[in-house]
Amino acid sequence: MSFASLAIFLPKGQRIGVLFRYNLSEDAVTTRFVADEKFVKQGIQPTVSVSYLADSPEDQAALWRDFRAPSMNGRYSNKNGWLLPAFFQNLLPEGVFRDRIAELRQCRSDDHFEMLAACGKDLPGGLYALPTELTREELGLYVGEGNDALEMSVVEEPMEEGVSLSGVQPKVGVNLIEGRYVGRTKDADTHVIAKLPVVSQPMLPEVEELSLRLAQAAGVNICSATLQPLETLAVQHGYDLGDADSLTKFLAVRRFDRTSEKRIHCEDFAQVLGIMPEDKYGAFNGEDRTSYLDVAAVLLSFESMGEPAVHELLRRLVVNELLGNPDMHLKNIGLLFLDGVTPILSPAYDIVAYSAFNKNSGHALQILPRSMVPQKDEAQEKGSRQKQRLSPGMVRAFCQALDIVEAPAMTAIRDAVRKAYDAWPQMIADAGITSAQKERLFEYLKRHPMIQSLDRRHARGSGSPSLDPSR
Repeated sequence: MSFASLAIFLPKGQRIGVLFRYNLSEDAVTTRFVADEKFVKQGIQPTVSVSYLADSPEDQAALWRDFRAPSMNGRYSNKNGWLLPAFFQNLLPEGVFRDRIAELRQCRSDDHFEMLAACGKDLPGGLYALPTELTREELGLYVGEGNDALEMSVVEEPMEEGVSLSGVQPKVGVNLIEGRYVGRTKDADTHVIAKLPVVSQPMLPEVEELSLRLAQAAGVNICSATLQPLETLAVQHGYDLGDADSLTKFLAVRRFDRTSEKRIHCEDFAQVLGIMPEDKYGAFNGEDRTSYLDVAAVLLSFESMGEPAVHELLRRLVVNELLGNPDMHLKNIGLLFLDGVTPILSPAYDIVAYSAFNKNSGHALQILPRSMVPQKDEAQEKGSRQKQRLSPGMVRAFCQALDIVEAPAMTAIRDAVRKAYDAWPQMIADAGITSAQKERLFEYLKRHPMIQSLDRRHARGSGSPSLDPSR
């Protein structure tokens, strides 16, 4: 039997507990987080995760001490093997970047514990995960009787290249130093995510940069991102970028969980809701379990967010509809803890107008559970959860379920659509993407029912439609 452990720290170096794994056999693996008693007894605790919050100090202490709680333990997945507890599983890199880290670490990409150890110095948000060796007495606290048969495994230190970034697009973590984007060093966290070109999706960085600006023009609070020449990227990445030349660009996304002085804790909604990354699209075992209504309910439950945050969520939903972006899954919505305790909705990120490449519709999650969808919308949906749209009936049912006033929510949506109607045609026309991509974007925008409604009203007033990219 083998045992390996990682000490978990908050941004200012405070240890909060130990994440450990021990194998009784290949078919019996336990991965568990156990909070340190010193942290449990702390009067005012920083927020580790909304999923770990309780209603009272007594309940909070009981939750931290409940080492058998599902939120503190990993599980087996038929897709991905033995997983970490959901909060920690969602700290891991994804996609081709994950494969790259595994290659550098010389471990399997599905060895989740080792992957966390590899990226432990530069994880999303404020946490650190560093190797720690436990005494036999400490092993007894975590494992109990029979720990004499355990063999402590030595966990290697985190790699300097070990940066955890989510999403499937090729990317690297970098810093801007004297006009060059360089890799992580021993003394500096990464402050920029460099999102690289993709051979199968021409000008993807340019499309994403435009998408973020379009979202901002519609009133969405977005992350900071700029296009940069690929030749300024001075880091080995190992990706095939096709026929890159001096005109090729990448998207430099400023991390909102880092400042020049500190790390800012954050988490995505898969962590908030205790859902594994493999279920980030809301389905579990083939059944839809999670909707945007669940996200909105969390936003509404905190005074620091409330109805304004719900309205922002609705703005993002309608903007994604207008752009043809069906990828706002649970890991693409997040919370920030600027003071270490109080959550606010993070800026929007990973907004991409996929309609520039192909036909897309709907959303990553259901807006409402099927049982709550108005009959008229259910008939239009024709059995596909991805066809749900923010119709007046859907918005009414959404607000009723949350017990919030419908009028301000609908106003937020209509204002976003009006701003898009007024600003987007010229922005698309001026964008540095291909003519075919501009045409696909514009044609997709014109087909949205809310845009068509605005165009009809304008036509009645002026005698001709005005949604024209050349105006």
